[in-house]
Amino acid sequence: MSLHNCLLEEAERILRQGEREMRRQMRHLELHLQQLREELPLSCPHQPDPGSWETRALTARLDAERELSSMQRRLNSVLDSSHDDKLLALVDVEGFVPKEITVTVKDGKVKVLAEHREEHTTSRGKEYNYKNIMKEISLPPGVSEDEVTYSLGSNNVVKIKAAHKCYPCLPSR
Repeated sequence: MSLHNCLLEEAERILRQGEREMRRQMRHLELHLQQLREELPLSCPHQPDPGSWETRALTARLDAERELSSMQRRLNSVLDSSHDDKLLALVDVEGFVPKEITVTVKDGKVKVLAEHREEHTTSRGKEYNYKNIMKEISLPPGVSEDEVTYSLGSNNVVKIKAAHKCYPCLPSR
């Protein structure tokens, strides 16, 4: 079996394991939320404040569902492109628009940076939201910087390729 297939199988195994763990955590959150609802007095009005346990539990569940969906999309992208022997890496940039994504190839590395900034005016004043991701991939031996191409697919995944056959790289952390 080729190194490429071994890496793909290992990635699939890790993603399935992560998916099982996230589902287990979501079931645990749902049970805990159900227990807390049963403990609430019936006369309590059901208008949770933003800092309440119920709001935090719901936010945690939504975050877990988004992460699970993102993991499934990444796995599908890897499987869809497994036949591509020029593929270096896939980077999920869900939640970012193309103008917020920059890709640089320098010093033997490919760096993908996505940054999103928002400013909202509320009754309490201005609120700012900021999120970013940064992935850095070292180029494999024999691949020069000018051979690297990249594109943003419709599934919000940056695909990084080399001009000739190579093995996929794992992002450094």
